[in-house]
Amino acid sequence: MRRNIKGRKPRKSRSKKKRFGAYICILIAVISLSFIFVYTYLDKQILPIVVAMSQLKIKTIATQSINDAVRKTLEEKQINTDELVTYFYNEKGEIVSCSVDTITINEICADVINKISEEVDKYTDETIPIPSGNLIGSNIFANTGPNIEVEILPFGTATINYDREFRSTGINQINHRVWLNIETTMQVVVPLASEKVTVCQQVTLVDRILSGTVPPNYVNVPESNILDVAPGEFNK
Repeated sequence: MRRNIKGRKPRKSRSKKKRFGAYICILIAVISLSFIFVYTYLDKQILPIVVAMSQLKIKTIATQSINDAVRKTLEEKQINTDELVTYFYNEKGEIVSCSVDTITINEICADVINKISEEVDKYTDETIPIPSGNLIGSNIFANTGPNIEVEILPFGTATINYDREFRSTGINQINHRVWLNIETTMQVVVPLASEKVTVCQQVTLVDRILSGTVPPNYVNVPESNILDVAPGEFNK
């Protein structure tokens, strides 16, 4: 009798251990498959939507920062943009050339770079809340549900160069423009991904309609101070 009882106990113990081991294996497999499914769904469906919405928001922030930087620079320097260009006429009153005040434009560009950095730094550690209902793609659940927080990192570069153009706009009329080409890069950080966003914007300094024809040549004085690129960096 004792041998039978003793003989049964090991068999029951081994059977329980096998079942327990099988349960553990199944549980691990289910958890692994669930993780793979969730990760794949986030990576293929949710993440692209979050990144796209974040890019739209970050472009708005970058554009606003550029506009504010230019406005504050012109206000602080009290610059009359009409004075940035001097026109030269012949005895017939026709424009033959013009000179651009590159020294002042260089100063404007340098100040704008600094101002952009200051404006962007205001968004350090700021997050963009995106309602999770927007990720479903349904109008019914738009702007509902818990928010997904997207972090903004003001990291990147800002560059400026200026350009100018004469063009005919009609009979005996020409349009002269001088503008800044501003490019700034910011980085969006979302769960599982990060994305850099580049915003390019033209800011007009001079836009005048003049009588006459396009002059055969025009000069920038002094030549040694022509601005090519004025880089600036912001990193917090």
